[in-house]
Amino acid sequence: MKSLRNQLTVWSVGLLTLVGLIAGGISYLLAQKGAGVFLDHQLRLVAGSVDEGSQLPAMQTRFLGESEQQRQYGFVIQVSLPKEAVRSSRPDFDLPVGKASGYSEQVYQGEKWRIYTIVYPDRTVQVSQADAVRRAIASDAALFASLPIAGLLPLCWVLVAFGVKRILKPLADVTLAVTLRDARSLTPIAAKGIPAEAAPLITEINSLLLRIQESMESQRHFVLDAAHELRTPLAALQLQIDNLSQSLSPEDMNVRINELRFGMQRASHIVAQLLKMARYEGESESIRSRLDLGELVKHCISTLIPVAEKSGIDLGMVRDDKASISANADDLRILFDNLLDNAIHYTQDGGKVDVAVEVSGSRAAVSIVDNGCGIPEELLPRVFDRFFRAGNNKAEGSGIGLAIVNAIARRENAEVRLANRQDAKGLIVTVSFDLHAL
Repeated sequence: MKSLRNQLTVWSVGLLTLVGLIAGGISYLLAQKGAGVFLDHQLRLVAGSVDEGSQLPAMQTRFLGESEQQRQYGFVIQVSLPKEAVRSSRPDFDLPVGKASGYSEQVYQGEKWRIYTIVYPDRTVQVSQADAVRRAIASDAALFASLPIAGLLPLCWVLVAFGVKRILKPLADVTLAVTLRDARSLTPIAAKGIPAEAAPLITEINSLLLRIQESMESQRHFVLDAAHELRTPLAALQLQIDNLSQSLSPEDMNVRINELRFGMQRASHIVAQLLKMARYEGESESIRSRLDLGELVKHCISTLIPVAEKSGIDLGMVRDDKASISANADDLRILFDNLLDNAIHYTQDGGKVDVAVEVSGSRAAVSIVDNGCGIPEELLPRVFDRFFRAGNNKAEGSGIGLAIVNAIARRENAEVRLANRQDAKGLIVTVSFDLHAL
């Protein structure tokens, strides 16, 4: 795992060093150029201050007493008068005198010289300086100009490392706080002092903690509700077992065995519903494929027709528009089985349950219409709550069926709506799908 702090430090130091080197190089070149201009200006000033050569004898005498290094760094002054030998500040220097005023360069005795010449009506003055000396002076000046940058670079490295550490300190504090907190603690992480770039991450982590907290709270309620719901049928089973042991006749025993069988079936049904509920609430994605919605609904109707016929209920399909959707077939079978089973059990004997598949625009809807007892309007918002029962006229349910329907609908991006019929007594359940959803 790469360290953000190390990466920031390395990149910052590297970029700073690169900028420093570029700045130092530019300063070096500019200082060299400036030194050359300055030395040219000196040549011009010296040439302008020389007369017919009255200073030259004294300069020759001083030249003879100078050291080799002093001789190398000095100027050479020459004065040319008509019909006279060229006078020079160095007795051994005989560089040809130029014919025009201005700067020029010549090679004398294998060495390059920079020259400034002034041509007067009565004389010509020429001042020369060795190019090697000029370059040495310019290099020294340029080096001194670059030294501050070179000296400041290490200090900048230290400051960058300190700055990065200080900037990332709030993140380090958050990391430490999260490390030291209790494993059961789901309180939000404090975002005080966090850089703006890291604030969205902290916000998302806090949002995740909130969702985890809500999920754990939901699971806690689910377990409590499940325990409460199972307590009644288990207590009934215990009572029926006690009654069975007290049976006096075969007929009485058969009755009580049937009661026990019914109680076991009810407990098994509740456990199966609880397992389905846990599965659908725990999973967020399903494996989908293209399927014919009408064919799937007809299959679900065919499996429940025997149940409906026992109560004399007319269960059938009144409309079947062609609709192809992307969904998980097994999940939708469970969804429609629950809705159809509810419609049958909440409809009085001899009633009617009509199913229709309709396509409108980009949506396909399955409607299940019964003429049962309906649901009080004030209870409709609660029908998808776990273990909630609105009451019915002949069957006792587990109160989990519609919660399972709602969980499957969320997984399949479907919309479930319940409404009481306006034209008669009964309920309308509508499940709609997006035809273009993947």
